[in-house]
Amino acid sequence: MTDRSRAPGARTGRQFLEGLSAGGREIWLRGERIADPLSHDELRGAALSMARVFDAQHEHAQELLAPSPGDPDLLVNVTHLIPQTGADLVRRRRAFELIASLSGGTMGRTPDYLNVTMACFAARHDVFARRGNERGAESLVAYQAHMRDHDLSTTHALVNPQVDRAKPEAEQAMGEVSLHKIADTEHGIVVRGARMLATLAPFADDLLVYPGSDIRPQDERYALSFAVPIATPGLRFICRDSFSRQRDPYDYPLSSRFDEMDAVVIFDDVEIPSERVFLDGDPVGYSEVITDTGWRSHIMHQAFTRAYVKLSFAFGIGHMIATTIGAARFDHVQEKLGQIWNMAELARSALIAAEAGAEIDEGGVLTPDERPFIALRGELPKWLPRANEYIQLIGGGGFMATPSRADMDGPLAGEIEQYFQAAGADAQRRIRLFRLAWDFVGSELGGRGALYERFYLSDSWRMTVLAYNLADKSFPESLVKQFLVD
Repeated sequence: MTDRSRAPGARTGRQFLEGLSAGGREIWLRGERIADPLSHDELRGAALSMARVFDAQHEHAQELLAPSPGDPDLLVNVTHLIPQTGADLVRRRRAFELIASLSGGTMGRTPDYLNVTMACFAARHDVFARRGNERGAESLVAYQAHMRDHDLSTTHALVNPQVDRAKPEAEQAMGEVSLHKIADTEHGIVVRGARMLATLAPFADDLLVYPGSDIRPQDERYALSFAVPIATPGLRFICRDSFSRQRDPYDYPLSSRFDEMDAVVIFDDVEIPSERVFLDGDPVGYSEVITDTGWRSHIMHQAFTRAYVKLSFAFGIGHMIATTIGAARFDHVQEKLGQIWNMAELARSALIAAEAGAEIDEGGVLTPDERPFIALRGELPKWLPRANEYIQLIGGGGFMATPSRADMDGPLAGEIEQYFQAAGADAQRRIRLFRLAWDFVGSELGGRGALYERFYLSDSWRMTVLAYNLADKSFPESLVKQFLVD
């Protein structure tokens, strides 16, 4: 682990990019190994957008930076900090909002997502320390401080590959596909197998592995949690197709910049140093990490702030299309725009309610009330794709009438200016607006975004079932029972 005495604190975009270019990575994209994402045409745009996230924390230092708990002279991103007061939660939400706004909420795995996760875990290291795992808990606390003070960009992989979902994960493909431990060494453990989906992997410094679901008591070798540098021998990332194929930002203003990439991670007998291992062979602890640390509330605080920003972006797109083409006066268009606004406002209101209902947990951490978040967790997977559909209905055939930048600069520029004008904008502004909207709802990136929103925090029906099971039914029952007595 890097000497913390040289910790840089909050990094700049340049420092982030220098870290990406250090080499040693094994990122595979369409059969090509990529050691430096910045040098690849299909990854460079997102790398530069990530650098913008790091620069933003210095441009908005008053809102995004605070002294490190380990070194008051070191400024770190506030999303690494453990909330103790209501003001801490509000400040953290504002940081989430600023970061998400840089991409209109389209990048779901900016570093603040896992900053919050690891801060939550470190704050509740007592949960990790159960059943004699004090060393793992100490390693977790030390790693979170390292991650915070070095301002690492991290990705995670929580789900084992889908081979035969009719069987427990440990039994699929003879138990050799799911990530598992195969040996102990003098310096750590050796792991083998695969996990998915490591979103942001080409632009991360470290990979985090921690519980994503319950496992059976007999599956000890699958009960693992650890952190490992992306540039580790034997660690390979196989990416899906890039949605950023050397496209002009004029034509594809989102997918040329914000394709954060998803990857399957292969562990080919990777050695994890002991100081990076947080759980090893404790299926009970594996389940308790999710239920007893408050993780669900903290991660949804980040995720749903980003979702609020994305819904606000969707509302802005729909509103500007409607006003540009003169359709905002129609009742049916106003109803669709009102529906998108309702979604955004209900998401914002749930965030405020969760903060207002926050309580100090057993570890002394102020944890947002999870009830509004549980309700949102079942609805947002429906709302975000529906918002896309409303935008498509508002824009209609206009999405098919969008010349490219090459057309705008070509010999037909005069005709385009005349025939593509709108009631509220000239041709160029109308075309750019529609191309932006299509990149949001209809391009490959837009399709990936809709799928991501449906499943990244589990599917809607499971979360709605969870909402029912977690619901406090005492007050509703009392309302009924008062009429069942003589």
